[in-house]
Amino acid sequence: MNVEAHARRRDEFLDAAQRLIESNGYDQMSIQDVLEDVGTSRGAFYHYFGSKHELLLAVVERFGQALAAFLTPIAVDPELSATERLRKVFAALTVRKGQEHEALVSTLRVWYSDGNVRVRQKARVGIIDHLTRLLQVIVAQGVREGVFVISDLEMTSRVVATLLQDLNDELADQVYVNEVPAVERIFAAFTWAIERILGVPEGSVALVDTTILCAWFDPDQEQTADSTQPSETNRER
Repeated sequence: MNVEAHARRRDEFLDAAQRLIESNGYDQMSIQDVLEDVGTSRGAFYHYFGSKHELLLAVVERFGQALAAFLTPIAVDPELSATERLRKVFAALTVRKGQEHEALVSTLRVWYSDGNVRVRQKARVGIIDHLTRLLQVIVAQGVREGVFVISDLEMTSRVVATLLQDLNDELADQVYVNEVPAVERIFAAFTWAIERILGVPEGSVALVDTTILCAWFDPDQEQTADSTQPSETNRER
């Protein structure tokens, strides 16, 4: 089997595992479930992965690589200042989460279930590592431009990356509540913290677009906005 065919076959296992994790949870997923989804033998599975845990690590790593590939063009864009890059990275992360409310709640319900504790732990570490490397590029530029005031490039970037993951966890709890004022307080607190860490003036960092914020946490308002667009409403009906 050539290299490309080998990679495609490996991706089939990763795709199957990701679907099962998202629908049932990692703890409920068995190797047999993966085999049935892919339609192959146990021997073929062990040709690529030594265990279910090794498969998990590969799924998490691929997710981190996809995130890095998505954000890297922004982080290295020579036409943007450091502050602009940072804002665009945050905006891009927001867009990736910009699903319809029902779909978002459904996804989070499985992702934050007890059956996915190990996946979340592994994913958290991997995502923070990838984000740290990306943020280092932006923060270093900000220091050169004289807009960021920090003491340690790597650790500052890691702290910001960790805060972004903590923010995700906070927001996951709020999706079920649909209280926009509470969410606004959370964003305000995290924004303030990141601005202080980077040593930038208040208002320099924008973590989220308020339109998307309402779409996530106030679905009734989103529907009201949609009702002002007849073509979209008629198409839905």
